[in-house]
Amino acid sequence: MQMLMKKLPSDVVKYSQVPQKGAFTANKIPKGLLKEHTTKAGTWGVINVSQGQLRYQINEPTESVHILDTDTRGIIEPQVKHHVAALTDDVEFVVEFYRLPDTGPVDEKREGL
Repeated sequence: MQMLMKKLPSDVVKYSQVPQKGAFTANKIPKGLLKEHTTKAGTWGVINVSQGQLRYQINEPTESVHILDTDTRGIIEPQVKHHVAALTDDVEFVVEFYRLPDTGPVDEKREGL
């Protein structure tokens, strides 16, 4: 089911990106991103695809599937279950993390990232 993704709040600030250099590729996507996972409270994410296509599935409150490419980025809401899968062998993407200003230090451990 295709539903609209939420919009990234205009007042958030970027604090991190994975990978820090380069991009994930079809055969180098960390296992943690391929299975259902969430971000921490207050943490938004943006999936930016620089080549190919990526399947982005949001699992709650209602399941929705989005095809991400160079023209369509994925917005990850705080604490909402989701996962990704490569749709093309040439896919390359990064995930940027954002928080509201002055929300305190960030201490996130990411499995396999």
